[in-house]
Amino acid sequence: MLRRILVPLDGSAFAEDALPLALHLARRHEAHLELARVFEPPAPVSQGAGAPVRDPTFDLERRRAARDYLDVVRGRMDGADRARVGTVLIEGDTVDALLARVEARHIDLVVMTTHARGGVGRAWLGSVADGLVRRSVTPVLTLRPRANGSPPEHRTAYPHVPVSVHPGFGHVLLPLDGSTAGEAMIEHAVGVAGDEGVRYTLLRVLTAEESPLRAILPRHGETPSSRTQRATVEATLEAGAEALRRRGLDARAQVITDDAPARGILAYAGEHGVDLIAMTTRSSGGLERLLLGSVADEVLRGWHGPLLLRHPAAGEGARRQ
Repeated sequence: MLRRILVPLDGSAFAEDALPLALHLARRHEAHLELARVFEPPAPVSQGAGAPVRDPTFDLERRRAARDYLDVVRGRMDGADRARVGTVLIEGDTVDALLARVEARHIDLVVMTTHARGGVGRAWLGSVADGLVRRSVTPVLTLRPRANGSPPEHRTAYPHVPVSVHPGFGHVLLPLDGSTAGEAMIEHAVGVAGDEGVRYTLLRVLTAEESPLRAILPRHGETPSSRTQRATVEATLEAGAEALRRRGLDARAQVITDDAPARGILAYAGEHGVDLIAMTTRSSGGLERLLLGSVADEVLRGWHGPLLLRHPAAGEGARRQ
C-alpha cells in the first residue's frame, strides 16, 4: 500500500514525464502525491579582494519562480486529483535534500525520469536519479522521458496542458538471485503494479557451467558442475510463483541461461512484452555483490521502459541458506 509518493521536478518537460504514472499510482492507492523542487543557492560572487557576496534579491526571485512553477504544474491536474497533490520547495544539495525529504515524510515511492535537464553533459543516468537509486532504501521508479528532440532546457513546462494518466502495467519482470532482498522486491512490485490484469514473471538467469564467473562465484550450496542446479532453482522459483498465485495473482517462473545476466534479463524483457522491470541494486556480500551491482547498472543503461529499483538496507541482502 502506497501512502506517499514523491516526484522530483526540475522545471523541464522531461522531468514532468513522470507525472502521469505517479498520478495513476496516487489514484489507485488514494495516496498523497508530493511534487518537489530543490532550490540550490548559487555560489557567492567574489567582488575583487573583498569577501564573496550573495544577491538576496536574485535568490528571492529564483525561489518565487520555483514556487510558481510548482503551482502551475499542480494546477494542470484534474480538480479531483489536485486535492491529493501537494508541492514543496526544499533547499540544499539536490540528492541530499531529496533523501532527507523522503526520510522525514516517510515516502513510500519516488517516481522520476532518469534524464531531465543537462542533456549530454550528464552521465548515462541523470545524476539525481543515480544518487537516489544508489542511496535510497525507499524504492525508486525510474522512467525514460518521452520528449525527444530539442534539449530539455529549451522546452517549457508552463503551457497549461492537462496532465494525463498512465494506463498501468500488464507484464512485470522480477529478476531474482536467491537473496532475501531480491524476494522483498516482489512485494514492492505488486504494490506498484497492482493485482488486476498484471502478469508477474519471476526470472533467474544462470550462467553456463563453463563460464569463468561461474567458477569464481558459485552460489551458496552449489558447485560449478552441479547437475541439479537448474532443477533446484526452478523448484524454488516455482514455489515463489505458486505463493503469488494463491493470492490471486497471475504469476509464473522462468529460468534461462546466459553468461551475461543483464543481457539475458534485457533480452527476455524485450521478447515477452515486459513493461516494468523490478529488481534490487545489491544482493549478498563480497565479489558477488559487486557483480550483481553491475548487472543492475547494465539493466539501467539498456532498458528504456519503467524500472523499479531499491537499494537494500544494511544486512537485508543476505542469501537464504
